[in-house]
Amino acid sequence: MILFKWVERGLGFISTLILVRLLTPADFGMVAMAFSFIFMAEILTAFAFDIALIHNQSAGVDHYNSAWTANLILGCLVAVIMLACSHPISVFYGAPELVTLICVLALGPVASALDNIGVVAFRKELDFRKEFIFQVSRKVIGFCVTIPLAIILQSYWALVFGSLASKIGGMMLSYWVHPFRPKISFKEIGSLLRFSRWMLLNNVVNFLKERSTDFFIGRIRGPGQLGIYNISYEFANLPTFEIGAPINRALLPGFAKLKDDVDGLRRSFQSAVGLVALIAIPVGAGLFSIAPVMVPVVLGEAWMAGIPVMEVLSISSSILVFHGTIVTLFIAVGRPREATLVNFIFVVILVLGLSLLTRDYGATGAAISMLSACVLTTPIYLLQLRRFIGERFRQFIAVIIRPTLAAAAMAYAVRAAMPRYEPGTPAADGVAILLLLIGAGVLTYGVTLALLWVVFGNRRGAEAVVIEKIMLRVHALMEKRASRKA
Repeated sequence: MILFKWVERGLGFISTLILVRLLTPADFGMVAMAFSFIFMAEILTAFAFDIALIHNQSAGVDHYNSAWTANLILGCLVAVIMLACSHPISVFYGAPELVTLICVLALGPVASALDNIGVVAFRKELDFRKEFIFQVSRKVIGFCVTIPLAIILQSYWALVFGSLASKIGGMMLSYWVHPFRPKISFKEIGSLLRFSRWMLLNNVVNFLKERSTDFFIGRIRGPGQLGIYNISYEFANLPTFEIGAPINRALLPGFAKLKDDVDGLRRSFQSAVGLVALIAIPVGAGLFSIAPVMVPVVLGEAWMAGIPVMEVLSISSSILVFHGTIVTLFIAVGRPREATLVNFIFVVILVLGLSLLTRDYGATGAAISMLSACVLTTPIYLLQLRRFIGERFRQFIAVIIRPTLAAAAMAYAVRAAMPRYEPGTPAADGVAILLLLIGAGVLTYGVTLALLWVVFGNRRGAEAVVIEKIMLRVHALMEKRASRKA
């Protein structure tokens, strides 16, 4: 599932790499302004019926039909709200061009609402191959529309039409990849709402957790700073989120099946955290260490203002991955209230930081606000975790300590070896420097992690699991080779 998700997101990464060379930070900021309110309207009507279907192990046809009906009604409601609010939103941001932009994007929620609800069964039944085909196909459609339009139009409209193409194409594909054909039904809406009412509130809080920065930066500092923040956020979070997100997506149905087995939940959670820590922590630390070279080489010198933003956000991204795993467990075991509570505290701290730092420090101040919220709320997430599965703080630290120390050593070594990047450096030289730094970082992390594993007494953990998998793979290849010779 992780590999599948990497393929899907790899398309998005390549798309962004191309687009940042064709469009300006202001273009990305303008689209972010429009999307921030559309996402808000969608979230305010998002009851997460797909999660309710996964949680309910006995959900039948009536449940699926009712969920589709409710989604259709809510999608149409979002479109109407966006059409009505297009002018007030443009006034809020001081950007008249947002009126047309929002009216066009309002088609998206309707297309998404028409998605075949039957595809939820892929996740519920752990059929990740079909889930992969569906999700990647949507991404390919958006990619194939956005890039040519960006080359032709050289404006933010390429992002708009690409987004719509992805939603409409994904809706059509959903009926091709799954045979279920939804019908209008209200029979089980009541039972779905009993679970999803807390999911609605949790989705609203999650929206504020992820998008509050759009409102503050866009309103106070304009589309240029917002574009820098959002692209930095996307790049800083892309590697770590695409490690954590597919794991969490797979963990949800697994945790749901173990909701009555506390010991099993705890073991499963520790295994997941160990795997995430082994990869997500060094990736975040690596992005922090190479940001001064990566931003001008990969994004271009027009994005140099994003270096400090990406440095800060790369650290917060590693923390947010673990928050996501904890929240996934809460939701899977039927505790969405607790997930909402801890996320709400996060939002309060974030908004306070944004109100104090954005005006004077722009995108960098917003990034510092995000990191502060991550650090200050982590003990609260862990406290809730202890209440429900008995996971002690020291147990959590024991799982992540080796990857954290190895990642810190890697970041120090890379920064110590990093030459000063001068504007105007030839592209080939910049790429060579970046690749050398990445190679040095990977080597330093691997060697340090192996040494720490030995120092800590070869304890059972994610490292041992990975080594076992590698050894089994090598053994299988050797046997296959021997059988061919025989």
